[in-house]
Amino acid sequence: MKKVLSAFLLPVLAGCLTSTPPSVSYWPLEYKGTAKPAAAAKYGVARVSQVLVRTPYNAEGITVLRANGSLAFDSYNAFAALPSALLKGVLVECLEASGLFKSVVNASSSVHSSVNVEMFVTRLALDCRTEGSRQAVAEVLVRVIGEDGDMKIAKGAGKVDAADGNYGAAFSKAVTAALDTALGELR
Repeated sequence: MKKVLSAFLLPVLAGCLTSTPPSVSYWPLEYKGTAKPAAAAKYGVARVSQVLVRTPYNAEGITVLRANGSLAFDSYNAFAALPSALLKGVLVECLEASGLFKSVVNASSSVHSSVNVEMFVTRLALDCRTEGSRQAVAEVLVRVIGEDGDMKIAKGAGKVDAADGNYGAAFSKAVTAALDTALGELR
């Protein structure tokens, strides 16, 4: 009888009859622009010198804004890397597509640049403060700094419905909208 009972309990103890926890979904951030490029470049070669994301939004787990004012980090939905790393490529592509610059290079390039571009992300979160609503929100500040120290600053914001659960697409569109708005101020 002990052998029969042991044989029956073996699958239970091995976890065969328990449910598998859901796996984590890792989401990319990509440039999703549709803005019309400038007719002519206004600036020379641009170097993307830095991309900073304000704490607590520079976490791999998606930051969730709750109705009670608190934050949560989604355990099952995360960015594919730290947002500050993912957004460097998005910024380069957005600057290139804007037509405002003769060329765009990254920080490690040895090409001489006439302006440096910095981006500071002040908000990157899933806004769940309104019941029944999930919005991917992004707010950015872009600085274009010339060789002479002259600086132009532009801000932009984007908000995209994320109710379908495709957080990669929603955040990509929100960041792109924020950058397109900011670059529109620099035209």
